[in-house]
Amino acid sequence: MTASLKESVQPPAEDLHPQGESATYSKRDEDFVRLLNAAGLACELDPGQLSAITSNLEESRIDSRRMDILELYYRGNNDASVASRRRNSDRFFMHNDYFSVNAHQLVSSLADLNPEIAPVKLQRIGTDDGPLVLHAGEQFSAITDEDDEDAEQGTVAVRALVRALNALLAKAEVSERLIPLVPDESRELYVGVTEDGAMTLLQGGCTELSAVAALREFASW
Repeated sequence: MTASLKESVQPPAEDLHPQGESATYSKRDEDFVRLLNAAGLACELDPGQLSAITSNLEESRIDSRRMDILELYYRGNNDASVASRRRNSDRFFMHNDYFSVNAHQLVSSLADLNPEIAPVKLQRIGTDDGPLVLHAGEQFSAITDEDDEDAEQGTVAVRALVRALNALLAKAEVSERLIPLVPDESRELYVGVTEDGAMTLLQGGCTELSAVAALREFASW
């Protein structure tokens, strides 16, 4: 999934389609929340909230269902203060490929969730065709080509931006890094955890990267 390097419009709020009849959460949902809690995430997602969230979800594949649960949880029942608290606490970042958001907007959103290194800017070194980097204070972090294999001209992979931001967090000696959870067809999701938390999620099959070495490399641990 990629973002344009040019200016774009802010995406509209996404509405998840509610299910007509109430549906209780399953043991699989409970196990997922238990893993999140063990990794230090979604501390306010108790059984009551899980039941309320899942009662409004349609049947879907497990990856999409998990995305839906987290998107609704971090939306905070449309309470801006609750949503902000939850997102900032867990460094929750979701990108939906259906909505047009440029790379500079994504970097701004990422910086807001990681105040230890803000402000962060996306820029090129040298010429207009020079390499892309993230710049924070006196620190620079390269945006690597390996994350841009599917990127079209004038776009940058969201994963590449997150990887570069993790390198800045490492330089700032911040213990939490952003790791990718298993995506669905249009959404990719990142949460901020410690290395121990990341290994908990990996062992539970929740991370997009399934190899320990690959996950540690992505997070700059």
